[in-house]
Amino acid sequence: MKETVCITGASRGLGYELTKLFYAHHYCVFPLVRSNTSAENLLNEMPNCHPIIADVAEDTCTDILKSALSAHTDVLDILINNAGIPGIAYQITTVTTHETGALFNVHNLGVIRTVQASLSFLERSAKPRIINVSSRLASLTKTASGEFNEGGFSYSYRMAKAAQNMLTLCLDQELRSKGIHVSSVHPGKINTNCASYDANLEPNEAAKKVFDWCKRAGIHNSGSFVEPGTGELPW
Repeated sequence: MKETVCITGASRGLGYELTKLFYAHHYCVFPLVRSNTSAENLLNEMPNCHPIIADVAEDTCTDILKSALSAHTDVLDILINNAGIPGIAYQITTVTTHETGALFNVHNLGVIRTVQASLSFLERSAKPRIINVSSRLASLTKTASGEFNEGGFSYSYRMAKAAQNMLTLCLDQELRSKGIHVSSVHPGKINTNCASYDANLEPNEAAKKVFDWCKRAGIHNSGSFVEPGTGELPW
C-alpha cells in the first residue's frame, strides 16, 4: 500500500519540488494549493496526484482538507506544513500589525487548521509524521547571539517562525504518546523570489534533503529542530 503525504504550499518553490519528489517515489500525494489554476497545473504534470484547493489562512481549510482526504484515504502518513508568506518590514518604525497578523495566521493558525483536519488520518498510520517547515531565523539562541544582525530580516517572519517552533513543541508533547512524530525543519537557505541575501540552495536541492530526512525520521526525532544534512539547530 502506498504511503500518503499532504504538502501545503505546493504550487511553487520547496512545496512544488517536494510534491514532485514524493510523487516520483510513488507516494499518494495530496498537494494543497490556493487556486484552480495551480491544481490543474499539478494534474497536468502529475495526473495521479490529488490536489486540494484551500487556503490555510482561512478556517474553511480544515473542513475542506478533511473532506478531501476522506474521499481518497483513511490514512495519512506525512503532513508537511510548508505554506508560508514572507515579511517585509525589518525596522520597528515600519512593521505593521497587519503584516504581523497575516504571518502569524499562515505560519501558526494555518498549522493548527491542517493538523486538526488530518489528525484522525495520522492516528491510523503506522509511522505518522508532522513536519513543520521552519527557518533558522526562528532560533532564539541564534538571534540572541547576534548572528542575524546584519541580514535585514523581517520582524514578522522571525516572530511567526519562532512561534511556530513553539507550536511544534506543544504538538510533540501532546502527540508523542500516540506515536506521532512532530518536528521543525529548516530546509536551508533557499534561493527563491523572497530569498535572504546569503541564499545558496535551489528549491530542488533543498527538497531532496528534506525528502531524504523525512524517509529516515522516526519517533526518536520527535520534538527536534533540524536542518537535514547538517544536524540539530538550537531553539
